[in-house]
Amino acid sequence: MSALLTLQERAFETAKILLEKYQNPNDLKLEENSDLEDSYTILITLLYTEKLDMEEQLKILSIIDEMKLLDENR
Repeated sequence: MSALLTLQERAFETAKILLEKYQNPNDLKLEENSDLEDSYTILITLLYTEKLDMEEQLKILSIIDEMKLLDENR
């Protein structure tokens, strides 16, 4: 298995970790079969509703930037 995670995998893992850390304050749901859009919605919600530390904010912004690049290339 490759050590490099896909964008979808990174978004899912980041959303999962942050939901656990912030005890899911907005009753957000993340299933194992969640797609990239589900993870994106959760990451954006957490970015705007929680006091994330700088590293967490940068991780989310990196995922968002990569998603924008993918959209532009479609």
